[in-house]
Amino acid sequence: MHAWVEISKRALIRNAAQVKSIIRGAKLIAVVKANAYGHGLIEAGAVIQDHVEYLAVINLDEARALRAAGVHAPIIVLGYIEETREDVCWAARERVELTVNSLSHAKRLSELMASGSRADTLRVHVKIDTGLGRMGIMPENAVSYITQINELPRLYLKGVESHFADATNHREYAQKQLHALEEIKYQLFRAKIEPPLWHMAKTEAILDFSESHLDAVRLGIGLYGLWPDKKLPDRVARAHPEFALEPVLSWKARILQIKDCPEGSYIGYGCTHKTKRKTKIAIIPVGYYEGYGRGLSNTGEMLVHGNRCKVLGNVCMNMTMLDVTGVAHVKRGDEAVLIGRQKDDEITADEIAEALGTVHYEVVARINPLIKRVVVE
Repeated sequence: MHAWVEISKRALIRNAAQVKSIIRGAKLIAVVKANAYGHGLIEAGAVIQDHVEYLAVINLDEARALRAAGVHAPIIVLGYIEETREDVCWAARERVELTVNSLSHAKRLSELMASGSRADTLRVHVKIDTGLGRMGIMPENAVSYITQINELPRLYLKGVESHFADATNHREYAQKQLHALEEIKYQLFRAKIEPPLWHMAKTEAILDFSESHLDAVRLGIGLYGLWPDKKLPDRVARAHPEFALEPVLSWKARILQIKDCPEGSYIGYGCTHKTKRKTKIAIIPVGYYEGYGRGLSNTGEMLVHGNRCKVLGNVCMNMTMLDVTGVAHVKRGDEAVLIGRQKDDEITADEIAEALGTVHYEVVARINPLIKRVVVE
């Protein structure tokens, strides 16, 4: 392997256990959508399935991939799908629950189930848009629509869900969102409609907004040991001094070549770097196709033998050049760390995100899924 991603089994399980310790019995939904935020859908799903109550994915392709790999935990599909009869009947058989975003969507699912040859029932979760402005039923229609959905044949109303816009920096708005969902719950209770699973809290709300835990929580970025907001660690520490998250992912590559470039040499496309001295460079087999952002050109760093080595020139499509002049005994085949720890230093996804002007979600999620994921202890 020229490049690979390591997934720490211990850290993944530990992060889930840490969250379970503060959610007071709510069910834990592990969000493994988008290739488990770049960590590896199959690898993360297989490791975590016995430590949570549900896995959550974005589409049926991800659900099918998990089932094909032998992952047995119940699955919720969070995204909208263009269904066929075969799709919905498969989902009903395989303990895959679908999210409903409108009354018409629910009616179509019911019709497709009714046209199937088996008498299966499809479990659905109704999505309410309480203020994110994305998919879902508007609150003013929710009680009427859910009442009708509850009466549709071959559907079982398993849950009702919503999603916060920002539960950390806009708490008053988050409170309004939660109140809107709780009002719907109360109105349905009065109508004797009681779906067993209400869920709204994502990582930031799980850690710092306990009123929103309801029946279940959806743990996304925190499952992978990354904090969704820089303010959260200190705030969580005040309430839970023993709580900690541990990054799960390390990204590594083998040096392809070492070469000496004389003073005055241009490095890379566009001639954006000119050496000021004799310079030893290492060629790394990772570029922007692999997910190492081109914005790291002439600014990014990787670890080699525990030393921070600067990216020289523009990041290429499949390669990046490093200045390893000060690294003793460096040779072809040595390990370079793009994200993770080596000896006494560490490069974090947050650090790369800051250099790129983005968020760590994007940094890890954009690591090319064709790069091998390896589960390590």
